[in-house]
Amino acid sequence: MASAQLEPLNSTPSPKAPIGFSSGVGADDACVNLFEEMKLRRKYAFIVYKIDGDQIVVDMALTAEESAALGSEASYEKFIAQMPEGEGRYGVFDFEYNTGSDGIRNKLVFFLWYECLATGVDSLAPDTARIKSRMLYASSKQAIRLRLNGINTEIQCTDPAELSFESVFEKLAPSDAKPVHKAAK
Repeated sequence: MASAQLEPLNSTPSPKAPIGFSSGVGADDACVNLFEEMKLRRKYAFIVYKIDGDQIVVDMALTAEESAALGSEASYEKFIAQMPEGEGRYGVFDFEYNTGSDGIRNKLVFFLWYECLATGVDSLAPDTARIKSRMLYASSKQAIRLRLNGINTEIQCTDPAELSFESVFEKLAPSDAKPVHKAAK
């Protein structure tokens, strides 16, 4: 089995990208273009976006071919590995599951990730820089979300447990559904 490699995608911000609501952050056209390839051509299993200056840009993507070699759960593990501790990210993951009677289904899921790091029992987001970054990701979400037409579900995660495959799969799929595993032997 070939090892899947994640390559940073160079995304040059477009001057035509619409500006976000209150944050002033806009979504780069490359964000939408890759998503359209994911949605219409099933070229990507996931795409991760980040804020770079005043633009939302593509950070990483895993091709559908690489994902097929890994299987759905391993692909998802690669996806969550791109969600850095203490930083924000947006992502879209193509979840596939088998309902048995209705066959294989898929849902495009949009994620807003920002981990709240605890410094004590009840304290979250300990420093001002992290609070500002979290607020920027939250207030800029619509700048990208409105440009990604065809999203089935949106999930906000602030804790690794909320981002786990089991937790997300439970929210998305019917109770009798099973994950689709297409890993090569």
